[in-house]
Amino acid sequence: MRCTERISRQRGCRLPAGAKSVGFLVAAALSSFSLDVLADTGPMLPEGAGRELVEHKCAQCHSLETVMRSRRTRKQWEAQLDTMIARGLRLSDEEFERVADYLASGLGPPATE
Repeated sequence: MRCTERISRQRGCRLPAGAKSVGFLVAAALSSFSLDVLADTGPMLPEGAGRELVEHKCAQCHSLETVMRSRRTRKQWEAQLDTMIARGLRLSDEEFERVADYLASGLGPPATE
């Protein structure tokens, strides 16, 4: 029978020297790997000034996919930001302008032909 930490406490058997530290190293490596994989599978916002601010502020409450699906004009984005502020989003006036500029330029309505 394998001697695990749980069993060792129950039956008094001993784990090999260093087994705990090896387990911690393996767990740490796997957790950082899985976080990197998850980060790479998320949606990518368009490049531009304000992207990091949008990622930080908007992702606090909902997924970036929600933001990316919304294609709005500048006025519509401003109204949406006002709604989010009423729900608790904190933005300075300067941040509000940067976010609205970014969203309108990168996630505006599709061009019509």
